[in-house]
Amino acid sequence: MKKYIILLSIILFANNILAQNADSITTSENAQTEQPPQNLTNVDSMFVMANKLYNEGKYEDAVDIYEDILDEGLESSYLYYNIGNAYFKQNALGSAILNYERAYRLNPSDEDINHNLTLARTQIADKFDEVPEFFIITFFGKIKSLFAVNTWGVMGLLSFVIVLILALLFLFAPSLFIRRISFWIACFVLLFSISCKLIESNIRKYDSAVVFVPVLTAKTSPDDSGKDMFLLHEGTKVIVRETFNEWTKIQLPNGEQGWVISDAVTII
Repeated sequence: MKKYIILLSIILFANNILAQNADSITTSENAQTEQPPQNLTNVDSMFVMANKLYNEGKYEDAVDIYEDILDEGLESSYLYYNIGNAYFKQNALGSAILNYERAYRLNPSDEDINHNLTLARTQIADKFDEVPEFFIITFFGKIKSLFAVNTWGVMGLLSFVIVLILALLFLFAPSLFIRRISFWIACFVLLFSISCKLIESNIRKYDSAVVFVPVLTAKTSPDDSGKDMFLLHEGTKVIVRETFNEWTKIQLPNGEQGWVISDAVTII
């Protein structure tokens, strides 16, 4: 009897996970679809209108509608990519790079996003010699870029469901050999599931920002009396280390650090 209670609990739990995940997948796909279905929702209609305005060269109007979609609580790499393109057409380098970076964060494997982000970066005034990364960090970065953030999340959830199925096999298998095999496979798949969720969480972590003003002076301390350290220009990507009142401590690719006004940078 106890086994059947456990079986019922596992089935209900797995069904709940898949149902929640299916909802998130549907929302994501609708937001990224270039040609929405005929039964358009309000957001789909907005998206179609924004694309039409963009193709007509009305980039500012297109951006307004794209950002209205963001205000609805929806986001996707395709949406951020379109916003970045519209800003780039208006020579708004900071806004273009910000949205390309957000698109890249959600889908680092997309070739179009990578191409346009690289192109936009060539127009940044600031050039730095980057500090070499530890090889493990470089390797981890390549692993993260294999799939979009939603894909990592889906793989994590599906592999966890497989763990639950293997748990059932362990409970009801007729032989000791099958129970042992199912146990060790379940351990391996569970590690994979945890890894996928950790990668998803790491990708979604916001620890970088883009300079949003034409020229920005970094100081030695979080106040106006601090000495000037270096100048930054619009579009430069920085790492956020900490915040204090209205100031943010940033780090450059070359390792230099300084304090800047928080309103001058926007979190990716």
